[in-house]
Amino acid sequence: MRDDGGVDSKLRQRSAVFFLYLQQLPRWVPLVVLPALLIAGLAAPGVAGGVLLAVLAFLLWFAFLAAPARSASHRLVRIVVPAVILAVAVGKLVS
Repeated sequence: MRDDGGVDSKLRQRSAVFFLYLQQLPRWVPLVVLPALLIAGLAAPGVAGGVLLAVLAFLLWFAFLAAPARSASHRLVRIVVPAVILAVAVGKLVS
């Protein structure tokens, strides 16, 4: 497959170090950490919850970038899930 130098390609290149770190983690770590961040972010009041949810959205964005997109609906989920979590985080931060 040819690399056309698009935005997605540039993001992948700049994020390569983080992607390599994710690949070196044991498989159970994301399965424990991501739901724990979601639960803690939703349970924590105010700024603390907002920050935890923002970190979760950031980690999900990078995890989705690391995985290959299979279809248009998969690409949509890659954008919608972190965006919704980030919107909830902003809501917690401003309230």
